[in-house]
Order: sequence, then C-alpha cells, then structure tokens
Amino acid sequence: MMKIKRDKEIKKSLYVLLFFLLLLIVPGETKAQETNDPQAGIEHVEKLIRSLEDSISGLREEVNISLTDVPLSEFLRAIALESGLNMDIDPSISQKVSNNFADVLVSDVLIFLSRQFRLEISVINNIFIVRQIVITAAPPLCYVQYNDSTKKITVEVEGEQLSVFLKAVTMKTGRNVIPAYDAAQVKVSSFILAMPFEEAIDKIAYSNNLVSRPTPDGFILIEKKPVEKPEAQTQPQPQSQSQSQSQRSGNTSSSGKNDRNTANSVINVRYLGTDSIQVLAENAQLADVVKEVAFRCGRSYILAAEGKNIVNVQITGSSFSDILSSLLIGSGLVLKESGDLYIIGSKDTQEMMTQSIVRLQYRSVDSLIYLIPKDIIDLVEVRAFGELNSLLLSGPQQKVAIAEDFIKQIDRIVPVISIEVLIIDYNTSYTINTGITAGIGEQPVAATTGTVFPAVDVNLNSQSVNDIINRFNGFGWAKIGMVTPNFYASLKMLESQGILKIRSTPILSTLNGHQAELSIGKTEYYMEEQVNIIGTQNPQQTVSKIYKPLTAEMAVKITPQVSGDNQITLEVEVIQSDFTERISTTAPPGQVSRTFKSQIRVKNGEMILLGGLEEKRDNKTSNGAPFISRIPVLKWFFSSRNEEKSDSKLNIFIKPSIIN
Repeated sequence: MMKIKRDKEIKKSLYVLLFFLLLLIVPGETKAQETNDPQAGIEHVEKLIRSLEDSISGLREEVNISLTDVPLSEFLRAIALESGLNMDIDPSISQKVSNNFADVLVSDVLIFLSRQFRLEISVINNIFIVRQIVITAAPPLCYVQYNDSTKKITVEVEGEQLSVFLKAVTMKTGRNVIPAYDAAQVKVSSFILAMPFEEAIDKIAYSNNLVSRPTPDGFILIEKKPVEKPEAQTQPQPQSQSQSQSQRSGNTSSSGKNDRNTANSVINVRYLGTDSIQVLAENAQLADVVKEVAFRCGRSYILAAEGKNIVNVQITGSSFSDILSSLLIGSGLVLKESGDLYIIGSKDTQEMMTQSIVRLQYRSVDSLIYLIPKDIIDLVEVRAFGELNSLLLSGPQQKVAIAEDFIKQIDRIVPVISIEVLIIDYNTSYTINTGITAGIGEQPVAATTGTVFPAVDVNLNSQSVNDIINRFNGFGWAKIGMVTPNFYASLKMLESQGILKIRSTPILSTLNGHQAELSIGKTEYYMEEQVNIIGTQNPQQTVSKIYKPLTAEMAVKITPQVSGDNQITLEVEVIQSDFTERISTTAPPGQVSRTFKSQIRVKNGEMILLGGLEEKRDNKTSNGAPFISRIPVLKWFFSSRNEEKSDSKLNIFIKPSIIN
C-alpha cells in the first residue's frame, strides 16, 4: 500500500512538472497578448471556442448566475468550477462585472466576456488560458513633402512630437523652424496639402493650439499659446420700469461695467495673442473701450483728450495699434506711438505732430509732389526739399505714416525708351517739253542763243529766221517773204528724269509717357508791303516791307507707354510738308502737306513700318493752232507740249527699346 501511494504522489508531481514545462515552452501564451487589431483576436477566440464545443463537454454546460461588482477573475473561476473546465487566469485581469445569466451556455458566456473585456483565450491540452489583450498604439505618422519651385509644402502628421516633426520639416525645406522649450514634447496632428510654407506653418500651429512667429534672425519659433486673461465681468445695472417692459417684450440688453457707459453698453475684450485681439463694443464710450483694450493687452497709453464718442465696433484678430486706429476713425483724435507708449490726443495739438523726411530714389520732387491725392495729405504739410530731392512731411503721426507709405509706393523707376527712327523719302520725276513757238516781240532779239545737245532749246532772232527762209527760196513755185526785225522763234525738245532718295536715321530717347519729337525742315521768306499815310493836311506816304518766314518740315512725334508685360504702346504722328511754286516773286510759296496718326502696340525691340504716304502726279498741257495741232507730224510744227510725271513715297521704320 505504501508503494502504491508513493507511486501516485510521484505521478502527481510529474503532472505538475509537466504543466510548468508547457508554460515555459510557450512563454508568449502566459503574457498579456499585444496586438494592433483587437477585433481580429476576439474573432479568433469565437472560432476557437465554437470548434471545441463538441470535444469539451464543459463548454455545453448551462450557467445560472447573478452577481454585482465582482472581479472578473473570480467570475471566471466560478464558471470553471461550475462547468469542470481547467482554466488559467491572468492575475492582471481586475475588471468588475455585474451580470445576470440564466440558462446560458458556458461557451456563449466566454465569447461574451471576451468581446466585452477584450480577453484572449487559448487552449493547451484542455487547459483554457485567459489573458488580457493589450492594444499597442500605432507608430506616429510624420510625412513632409516640399516643392522647391512652387515653395509649397504638403504635411501629414498624426501623434508625433513637435520637436521631431519640426526637425523633419527643416530637413526637407531648408527653413529653420524650432519649437519653444515648453512645447517640444507636445504631440501634433495636422494635414496640409500644397500650401505656401509660412501659411502652412501658421495653420499647423493654430490647429494644435500653438502660435508661430518669425524671429529677427530668420527662424520661425513655435510656442504655446499664451494663457488667455479672464474677461471683464460686467455687473448688471438696475433696470428701470421701461427697460423691464422692453425685456419682457423680447428686447434684451447688456450693460457695461463702467458707470460712464450708457445703460445698454457692452464691452467685451479677448486677448488671444500679440497680434490677435477680439473687441466687441456696443453703445460704449470711446475712452472706456480704449481703457479696457489697453488693460487686457497690458499696454501703456495716455488719453490726452476726452473721448466721449459713442462707438459700436466688432473687430476680430487685429493688433493693438490697428484696433486703436479703427476706434479713432471719425472721432477727431489721432494716435501717436512713442516707443511702447501710445498717446491719443486731438489732431490740432502740437504734441501730436511728427515730422518725417522722405528721400526719393527714382523720381524728382517737382514731378511727384502734384501726384499725391488730397485725402492722403489731409492734415499733413508737404514741402519740397529740392537740394536733397526729398519731401518733408509734418502732421499727425498716422497721417504722416500713410502719406509716407503712399510716396514710397509711387517712387518707382520710370522706364527710359530708346526709339530708332529710319526715314526713307523716295522721289522720281519725269518731264518732257516739245514744240515750236514764234511771235513778234516789242524789241528785236539781239542774237540766236540756246542749247542743241543733249536737249534742244534754241531762241532764233529775225536774221536767223530770214537766213533759213532764203535757203528755201528758189526751190519751188512759191516764194516766202522776209520776217520783220521784231520776229522771233523758239524751238524746244527737252526731256528730263530725276531720282531723289533721302535716308535719315535719328535715335530718340524719352521717359515713359513723355513725347519724343523729331523735326527736319527748311524755311523760306516772303515779303509783305504796307503803305501808311501820315497826316491829313499834308499827308505823307510811307512804305514798309516785312519779310515773314514760312516753314516746310518733316516732323515725327512719338509718345511711348510701357505696360506691365514690357510691351510698348506708341502714339505716332507724322507730318510732311513741302513748298510749291510761287504765284509771284514776292508772294508766299504754296505748300502741300501729308499727315499720319496712329496708335499701335509692339513688343520690346520690335521694328514696325509706317508706310503708304505716297503721292503721284501726272500733268499734261499743250497749245497750238486749231485743228492742225491735232494732225500727226504736223502737230510737232504747229503746237507745243509739256508733260510732267512725279512719284513720291515716304516710309518710316520705328524700333522702340526699353533701356531700364
């Protein structure tokens, strides 16, 4: 008997040892299960228990139990004891349960508890091991992409520390963005798609209750938002009977905390940051609003004039100085900044005046002083300082600052345009003059004169004509008599051609918007004679001669205007005039003129042609004996002809170029 009893104890010890060896072989099963997907583990538990229902009878046992605030581990032990299951329970399972189960299978209870408390149940040799499922957090997401050409950044960050995230941003963009000491460990989450760098950093800070600000050395600092100061508490004012009736009828109003406010005034100021202040004022006095804003922002101010104006404003996200400037609109008061001190006073007070010298860089004082609008320099005295090409401004600080900013905006480089002008004037002429002219003059022609070659233009006297007649006498039945001594004859056979080509290539330069003018011409004079009679009893007559000029010219006027895309709009005017024959030697010469006006748009450095100024003349005149002057061959002896043709063309090439 002793031997059998000893053998049973040995077997029992071996079973216990075998159980611990199994635990050592599968160490992961004895620990709480870590997973990123708890739902997958719960579904695995349900499949496992359903597959063991047929082989393990204890899972098909029914449970009838009711409990309140019992530890989950004790509840599982009670189920194992009731159903006869072998169960190893993790000591860390400490949740409390309050359930009532009636005629429920053990398998359903285990599945329910696994789902409710995220339990992992595994089986080794009919031993159920129950462990708590530990959900491991997903690793932080930190994605940064930067486009160097567009300067835009794309960011997706989730649960990452601010210091780690900003390091990734700096490495990608090359821009130094650093966290403040107390904000380095803050976890940030944000998504930004293709936004400019500075705006993206500002929005990321805002979405994580942080603020960003640039530093003078080019860094961007991310820090925690300052703690908002408590808002002013407004005390309710006693209401009159009429106000109570108004509220009962549906009209409500809030009253300000200051006794100087009206009964229905409201002042609400919130300080969100250095440049982010919210102000709501209704029916409130200006002085009270300024006082409250300065108190909330911790700023020092002096109110040198009484501000009794009633204001109604709602301003969100503005700086302290901008809010003061907005409040003073229409009040007759002006703002002056002296370091960290803000002074508010009347615009007529000498202490509120300030002076500033604006030195012009690109424009002249004389051309700029007349361009400043009157509303810009209202209450501001502007004086020109020609020696330094500067403007002296004197007046209220705000007005002076506005005028100074406007002057700097219009003080820009004025483009200089170089204009190459190529003028080609081409003239051709053709003239023919033929015929015989004879007559009797007042006096005899002294001698026969003229040219025979290359053109025939001979004037014959009476003796030469008689010599020619004598040569014909005796050769026929007729005899021609002699001509008188005053007789003359003219024989002409002339033909002339001419080509005149004038080429001029001037270069003009002018400022943008100013006219450039070129003129080439000649001047002729004509005489005016005046007869004056002086006296009545013994009148005397005086004659005065005055020579007056008359000009014919070739003039080109060009006004360039440069646009933003470096194209040039040209206003071109061309005038060409010339003299014609005089009626008499003392009469003024006649004039002909051609005018051309155009407005065109060209690219910088592009050449254009302005042509088509063409003049053609065809003039034919003849005289002779009636009927005979029309008969071929005979007309050459009994008529004279004059034929004139001319052709004139004017071409102008213009090439504008922007110098600067």
